[in-house]
Amino acid sequence: MITGQDIFTYDFHLADHAGQTVIPMGETDYENFIKEFTNFPWLDQLEIANRLKNTSATITVQDSLNRTELWTSIAGNRDNHGYIVGYNFPRTIKGNLFRKERTVKWVLMYATEAREKIINCYNLFFKRDTNGLILEFEQLYFYGETEAHNQNFKPRV
Repeated sequence: MITGQDIFTYDFHLADHAGQTVIPMGETDYENFIKEFTNFPWLDQLEIANRLKNTSATITVQDSLNRTELWTSIAGNRDNHGYIVGYNFPRTIKGNLFRKERTVKWVLMYATEAREKIINCYNLFFKRDTNGLILEFEQLYFYGETEAHNQNFKPRV
């Protein structure tokens, strides 16, 4: 991600043996991204991940200007599946007597079976409507939150 530039980029993180195949797709806008999201072989990738017992397929959009990311992974099986939606953003952790204040990459995760909800989240993300995005997240099942310990954090679902 090139921070400070007013661009959105995205990548595909595919299910594979090592769980490391990331395909950078380059710059995008909302309309083109949603076409890619809709046409992505979610169920085929889910079957591969389940067979290999490895990382699920994930699509991530990066907002270089705000240093945020919105990603979606699939979990379950072909007949009964859902999605994990994650929002990565810089978060300031207050310091204490032994540690100074620091900014970390924080991850909020939510679960849903409704792709329409996910598409609405991306719409708000591309509009940089953080308040609207948080309100939309509140409509989903809270899955968890954590500090991302590396820049290529992808969930194991």
